[in-house]
Amino acid sequence: MYEEQLKELGLTDNEVKIYLLLLEYGMMNPFEISQKLGLHRGYIYDALERMQEKEVVNSILKNNKKYFQATNPENLVELLKLKLENFQKIVPDLMRIIKLKKEETKVELHKGERAYRILLKDIISSLKNNDEVYLIGIDEGTLLKEVEPIYLKQYLNVIKSKNIKEKIIIKKGYKQLKNYNIKYKELDEKYIGKTAQIIYNNKIAIFIMGTPYYLIIIENKEVAETYKKQFDLLWSIAK
Repeated sequence: MYEEQLKELGLTDNEVKIYLLLLEYGMMNPFEISQKLGLHRGYIYDALERMQEKEVVNSILKNNKKYFQATNPENLVELLKLKLENFQKIVPDLMRIIKLKKEETKVELHKGERAYRILLKDIISSLKNNDEVYLIGIDEGTLLKEVEPIYLKQYLNVIKSKNIKEKIIIKKGYKQLKNYNIKYKELDEKYIGKTAQIIYNNKIAIFIMGTPYYLIIIENKEVAETYKKQFDLLWSIAK
């Protein structure tokens, strides 16, 4: 009738049987416990060691033999109170860990002619004065002619007014815009591929030019920092 309550102390079914047996008969050695419960003596030794760690039994040497006795139930109550008090002390720290959990990753997918316009608006709304943007594989000459010429010009005016700096790695031989906010370096086309990557704030945007256009925006600080490190590596070898 006490089994369920005792199991709430972290005891297994057989450990509960051992504890109740020791309460009833008092001091016993592992052989005697094994005989009473019909359990292998090796298992009894292992169980008693675990129960000592849980402080529900203690051992005594008698005639060079090791005997065990159950911890007084009233002492167990005091022991549990002490453990609860110690646990309550660390609860505020544990709650802070919850608040520091890893940020959620947000992913957006856009498709169609307005994809680049969406990207430009998002960059403008995300950035503050003196921020930096890092771009790989962008072809602003093509964008000016075919994709979003009006919005791209507006974007360039905004980054100029906010003193936002851009570092752009372009394919060798591609068009460079004359803008003191922008620094260019070139890489061979085989190292860049057919997509453009834009790193800004805590976001990474992947823009795929084609029919139709695709835009993927990932918002996650750790991911953005990883892409920034990759950009720095490419920037160091670009010319």
